[in-house]
Amino acid sequence: MVRAEPSRVRRLLVVLLAASFGLPLLAAGPSSILTNKPVVMVFPFTPNGSSIDREAVASLAVLLAQQMANTGKVSVVPAPPGTDRPAYLEAARKGAADYYVAGFISPLGNGASLVEQVVSTSTGIVVFSHSAQINTVADAASEGVDLADWLGIYSNRAFADVGTPPPAPTAAPTAGNEANLSGLTKLFHKRSGGAAPAASAAPASAARGTAVAAAPNPAEYTVLPVGGSADASLRTAAAQVLAERAHGLRAESGAAACSAHPDTKLVTGTLATKAAGFGTTRATFALKVSVCGGVTLWSQSTSERGKPTQATEKAVSDALAGYFTAAKRPS
Repeated sequence: MVRAEPSRVRRLLVVLLAASFGLPLLAAGPSSILTNKPVVMVFPFTPNGSSIDREAVASLAVLLAQQMANTGKVSVVPAPPGTDRPAYLEAARKGAADYYVAGFISPLGNGASLVEQVVSTSTGIVVFSHSAQINTVADAASEGVDLADWLGIYSNRAFADVGTPPPAPTAAPTAGNEANLSGLTKLFHKRSGGAAPAASAAPASAARGTAVAAAPNPAEYTVLPVGGSADASLRTAAAQVLAERAHGLRAESGAAACSAHPDTKLVTGTLATKAAGFGTTRATFALKVSVCGGVTLWSQSTSERGKPTQATEKAVSDALAGYFTAAKRPS
């Protein structure tokens, strides 16, 4: 008779006991076995107001990227220097990022107001938007941790029922790495007229609270998905052009947009295309600008002929330009 080795017997007993009591064997191993680690690219936020300089905007992007990477929940890839906002999506895709982070920054009191947007590179649609106020470097660092936490949950929502150990706390920036963020500390120094507030050891979220509901929309416009009979990729491109030209936020529905920003103007439309001969396409875009409550401020249709993407972008741009020209006319 062949006798089993003691070590093999012990392993067999462990498996049998785990099966008998329903113990989650995978939970004993590293949590990364059952989790996705999304790849993220962080771009500088678009400033609203001349009092926020480029150095401060660049420093904020660096800090957010550092803090997100430090959580271990996401992989951060560097954004190509000098990338303009219209090229964010293309740059993130070329960098093999699953998502990119961008947004808007406005001066507010002694600090700044942020509108953070997480965009899926597969669809070009904002999957998460968040408003926050920052008054110190620690506040800004905490936003990076919050963004990583949210992305970790969102990208692993398929594993929501699998138990994982609680995340390790992330420390606020120390004096050492704060010294490398002179642009950001200058922002607070400039706004307050005094010395830049030092980062505290306490979590910033405890001091500043959570994001305020129905915060003012620093972009004035919110872009909704574009409808119509055109290909989905062209409709996505049309919505991207609307957001870029209007410097707007993105939302999946008017209800969601108006819940967060009741004073926003809703920008959307429908796109149709048809073959125009010689390898060209005629794109027709019907723009609609309205306010929460359903009142339409403007509607206009424009058509352009050319390559599908070029014709779409030109038709959308022309329609939006018509609205902006009319909106500036004295009543």
